[in-house]
Amino acid sequence: MLWLVHTDTTLTDAAKAVGFHDDYARAVVRDYNRDGADGLRHPRKDQRPQQSRSWLNLEQLKALEARLQSPPDDDGVWSGPKVAHVIAEVTGVTKVWPQRGWDYLKRLEQSLQVPRPRPRKGDPEAQAALKKTPGA
Repeated sequence: MLWLVHTDTTLTDAAKAVGFHDDYARAVVRDYNRDGADGLRHPRKDQRPQQSRSWLNLEQLKALEARLQSPPDDDGVWSGPKVAHVIAEVTGVTKVWPQRGWDYLKRLEQSLQVPRPRPRKGDPEAQAALKKTPGA
């Protein structure tokens, strides 16, 4: 939009070309004229501290991977909430969302090894009779 305004296009036409409202386009041009390219930065982006995208560092990740080799405390299978609980214990955080546990299961290439559910009222003889036999 600034380039269009620079090439002698009216502010209203430049704003329409890029889909901005006239008032917002005026504010952008005003901030650019006042502060230069720094005036185009979003002020909230500068206020947030840079955060790591990972809950665990490399040592903790290796420890979690080793912990996943043994069964969980309830002797079931590892799930997202169980891994999230382990991450909370390791990091000292009070709450880690279950989705983060699932993310770490996937990152460590672990998967839920749960067999397919079987119908409770299934009759094996009736099921065998319904199967097609070769040559029939």
